[in-house]
Amino acid sequence: MRPKFIDRQNDYESLEKQLLSLFHSGVYISSYDIVTIGEKIGYKLPLKERDILLRRVIGDAKKDAKLKELLEYFELLIEKRAKKYRALGDEHPHARGVISSWIHKAKSTNLLLKREMMKVDDEHRNS
Repeated sequence: MRPKFIDRQNDYESLEKQLLSLFHSGVYISSYDIVTIGEKIGYKLPLKERDILLRRVIGDAKKDAKLKELLEYFELLIEKRAKKYRALGDEHPHARGVISSWIHKAKSTNLLLKREMMKVDDEHRNS
């Protein structure tokens, strides 16, 4: 039997896991990256563990209607890293196989972010 109560805090749990996992996202997002992105949307975050920071900044952004903006900054960060990967692939052709898998994962993560941004837009239209 499924519980009737759904914890709204966990709405973005799969997104958090995707962003924090180098294996899934293809990009390592550091605590510093999360703090820097938080600052860009007006949050002063202490330097802590990545999972704590990400959960906090997503929760605060959702509460303050800044979630789309937050997701856009993560999208920009991932795209910037993917561009660096492309340059590395050009400089090191023997490593293209590995690097191309990182780029593919980064693109997939950005698609996930775009879907989440569309959900945010839909929620705003429906409220």
